[in-house]
Amino acid sequence: MSTSARETPAVDAPAGKRWRELGWTTSAYFGEGLPYSILHMLLTEYLTAIGAPASEVGYTSWFHVPVTAKPLWSPILDLVGTKRGWTIAMQLLIATGLAGLALWLGPDTGATHAGPASWAGFWVVLGVIAVLHAMHDIACDGFYMLALDPRGQALYSGTRQAAYRAAMYVGGAALVLVASPERDLRFVGLAGAGTSHWQVALLTAAGLLFVTGLVNAFALPHVSEPHALRADGTREPFWATYRSFFAQPGVALVLAFALTYRLGDTMTSTMSSVLLRDLGVTLEQRGLLRSIALTTTIGGSVLSGALLARGGLERWLVPFTWLMAVPWYLGVAALRPPFWAIGVSVVLEQLAGSLAGTALTVLLMRRCRRSFSASHYAFFSALTSLGSTMSGGLSGHLYEAVGAVPYFALTLVASFPALILVRLVPLAVVDSDTREASG
Repeated sequence: MSTSARETPAVDAPAGKRWRELGWTTSAYFGEGLPYSILHMLLTEYLTAIGAPASEVGYTSWFHVPVTAKPLWSPILDLVGTKRGWTIAMQLLIATGLAGLALWLGPDTGATHAGPASWAGFWVVLGVIAVLHAMHDIACDGFYMLALDPRGQALYSGTRQAAYRAAMYVGGAALVLVASPERDLRFVGLAGAGTSHWQVALLTAAGLLFVTGLVNAFALPHVSEPHALRADGTREPFWATYRSFFAQPGVALVLAFALTYRLGDTMTSTMSSVLLRDLGVTLEQRGLLRSIALTTTIGGSVLSGALLARGGLERWLVPFTWLMAVPWYLGVAALRPPFWAIGVSVVLEQLAGSLAGTALTVLLMRRCRRSFSASHYAFFSALTSLGSTMSGGLSGHLYEAVGAVPYFALTLVASFPALILVRLVPLAVVDSDTREASG
């Protein structure tokens, strides 16, 4: 397809097509965000509520391992089946797993919960769900790149992030309220049935994800999903995915950029709650700020997608990166302002992070070849996750060693590599066969 055709703005597409694309991208990424919120938010609250030891609560962090290890099995999703099929199948399988997990939970005992009937079964089911969740991430992201041209990817990059955040609201807030022992189960007809509040919460999550999978079975478009072929017409071997990834032009700069892009932002978010606690901000106030922050990220993601679709990554990547580098919390740590001013700082920091995060997603998608869309994006996202994990894991020790003000000054220093590389990283679409999807 010609360059001019590829560069036709997605915003100029027929209104009906735009609404269909908005619908399926929203439903697909709601389905991606809900399992994450269950694994890393709802189940953490569950273990805390039943009085599990801190070590067991900490085990939930291991659910990040399958996501970080995505490059090890992502080529399978490019070489076998279709990304559309994988996406729908994973949503339905995770829904089944969540329903099964609910069966492992014991009955309520007064105001507390007795815990799962089998701890071994509980962790095995969770481990399987974590792997399925990682596979769903790979397939969903790969399908998004196949079904949309580059401008379409930019246009819906914000709304897909908003849908993901909305799913986090459901799993991290709404379902926690459902699980509260103060809630009356009569509204679901389960009063006196021996069903616990946590079982209802997990069954609700399973039902939501099952419905999402069914919706996506009808909503996801049928698009061409080419497999990489050799000259004799046979499919490329497993290792060809890695070879094609490292052979792309400018790969070293893109890898360095992905690894360092959010170091300062991660350091800020990791220690922000600790700073607020040290400044005397109460738990209830921090909960309010967390709600404001999540709402801001949704709005920022939508805004970023709209700006990137109209102005292009070339126009917005640099200013978004510089905005993210501003150490908003340094002023909070140094000035110890009133609560309303802290709220303003939280909004600005979250807005900057969501703008920049959406821009990074668009850049990384540009650097993925169509035939290996799932694998290549999985490589990039795993590397980004690794950089965040590295900076976040050391943040607590650094904060304790130097204090709040020097620590948040160092978040700016941690942003220097991204501020340098943003001027050097290649922005061109790497795959010449990227084209507007059918369907």
